[in-house]
Amino acid sequence: MKSIRHIHRLVLAAIILICTFDASGATTVAVAAADFTKDKDGLAAFVFEVLQTELSARPDIELVDRKKLSEMLAEQGLGASGLTGEKAAQAGKLVGAGYYVFGESMKAGDRLAVSCRVVQVETGVLKPILVQVGKDEDPMAVGARLAKQVEEAIAKLSGRPSQAVTDAAPFSLPAGAVRPTLALRIPETSATPQQRRPDPAAEKALEAFFLKHEFKIVQLSRPSQGVEAAGISGHAPALHLEGAEHEALLLEARGKGADVIILGIATSDRGTQIGQFAVARARVEFAAVDTRTSKVLATTSGYGTGSDLSSFVAEKKAIESAATMLVPILAKKIVEGYGH
Repeated sequence: MKSIRHIHRLVLAAIILICTFDASGATTVAVAAADFTKDKDGLAAFVFEVLQTELSARPDIELVDRKKLSEMLAEQGLGASGLTGEKAAQAGKLVGAGYYVFGESMKAGDRLAVSCRVVQVETGVLKPILVQVGKDEDPMAVGARLAKQVEEAIAKLSGRPSQAVTDAAPFSLPAGAVRPTLALRIPETSATPQQRRPDPAAEKALEAFFLKHEFKIVQLSRPSQGVEAAGISGHAPALHLEGAEHEALLLEARGKGADVIILGIATSDRGTQIGQFAVARARVEFAAVDTRTSKVLATTSGYGTGSDLSSFVAEKKAIESAATMLVPILAKKIVEGYGH
């Protein structure tokens, strides 16, 4: 049996959770990434990205810019490695945090687990979390389980029932809300060489959602195509809301009876290989435009993650996860903007 000194610890993440509660009991959360230089296989970094995606999909959780938070911690010389509960509470106070979550991945031979601690900054009370990673387990599933347990820990520390955090409210619109007729144009791009996009995942995710909620969609004459490849953090093609092509799209959509056209861009990139799974990341950006006035009614953007035995499918899943997370927000903004 291997001794404890043979356990290798890899930094997983330092997650700063700034939590406040409004009149409705909603939680506002800020998540800051940590240094993953010791995470050689990429598992910890990807699980942390999945955690972020899962939290951001919560209607009762709002994520703020993590880069600014990371810079603040760096200025104070605080990071994920070597943190104790006391130091975590100190770091939380420096950024005005209600909760501070930190952790690491632990490996002993072929056995792997993710360990986290959720610290309530005001009281210093700590809740430990341990998620074991099964052999050849999908890293997406690991991240989802971690997110659920983090949410449950926050609920328990705050004294609220776990159900208040873990059960998402169903999408709904006010009675009598006007649903405008929509058109969609969301091309995709991939940093993976020779990755074609004949059937855009973001566009299909939006189409499925809007049809489910009784919006009418008209089809444009030319389907969305793939565009020049670019990495998510590189110079991805921009979403242009002006120019001759933009005006031609508005004209066609208006001529086919669309009140609003949703323009967008989806960018995906294959990450590392984790066991037998290819993992991918994606960023999507949407803008809803009134076809008659050219007024921008709503904009939104966000990130998603995906994993699969196929890198192509992993990228599709990453795009779909980002689009699925954002479309309820976009839909409400469109209805509100179109009605005024």
